[in-house]
Amino acid sequence: MIPVIYTILKEYFTEIHANPVKARIMSPVNKEDIFVFQTSLFYKNHNSSDAHEPSASFTSFATAERHLLQYLEEFQSALDMGGSASAGSLI
Repeated sequence: MIPVIYTILKEYFTEIHANPVKARIMSPVNKEDIFVFQTSLFYKNHNSSDAHEPSASFTSFATAERHLLQYLEEFQSALDMGGSASAGSLI
């Protein structure tokens, strides 16, 4: 497995229901046209045993940012409806 080095393009810090959430948008050093995001926490619904981990890659920074902000909004909604937070990436 070849290690991938990422450039961190933007970081976000927010608090959702007293849970500090750190999120970042990154791009692999050797592929400037690919963007991914990761979060320090994921949300879990009580009707699902798996965390809803963001795992997609995008071809533009704007699209990645829009999906990240949408993910954080869904995180807020899930906790509003009785979901819980689970450990995410160690960032």
